[in-house]
Amino acid sequence: MDAGNAPGLESDAVSPRRQRAGRLTEIMIVALLVAALALFLAASFGKTSAFAQASSGRGPYFFPRIVLGGMAILIPVLLVGIRQRAALLPERAPLVRMIFVILATAAYCAAIGVIGFLLASVLFGGLVPVLLGQRGYLMLAAIALSYAVAVWLLFEKIFLIILPASPFGLGF
Repeated sequence: MDAGNAPGLESDAVSPRRQRAGRLTEIMIVALLVAALALFLAASFGKTSAFAQASSGRGPYFFPRIVLGGMAILIPVLLVGIRQRAALLPERAPLVRMIFVILATAAYCAAIGVIGFLLASVLFGGLVPVLLGQRGYLMLAAIALSYAVAVWLLFEKIFLIILPASPFGLGF
C-alpha cells in the first residue's frame, strides 16, 4: 500500500509540505536532545557532594550519567532515522495530545520542587494516561500510586538518592 492510499494520510499534494515540516521538527528535537545531553553531562561532572563520595559515588550524579550515556548512544540512531526516511507531522489530534503531555511533563518537573517527588509523581502518573485517552480511573490511580512509590523506594533505598520531600510534613 503506498503512502497516498494509507489510512489517515492526506493526499499527495499536501505530503511534501508535511514531510518537510516533519523532518524539520525531528531535526529540532534531536538538536534539543543533543543540547540537553551536553548541558546535563557537563553538570554531572561538577562538584560531587559529600553524600555521593561517602556512598562510593552513588548519589545524585551516579544515575544520571548512566541515562546520559544511553542518550549519547541512541542519538546517532535518531540521526540515521531522519536521514533515511521522510517523516510526516502527526495528524492534529495526536499532535495536540503530545503537546499536552509535554506541558504536563514540564509541570511535573516544576511540581517536584514544590510538592515533593512522590506527590508530583502520583499526579503525573495519573494525568498522562488520561491525556492519552485512558479512562479506567480507579486502575489508573492504583498504577500511578504503586509506580510512584516503587520509583521513590528505588531511588531512596537502592540508589541512595534523596529526592525532594513534600513540604506538608508527610515524611516523604
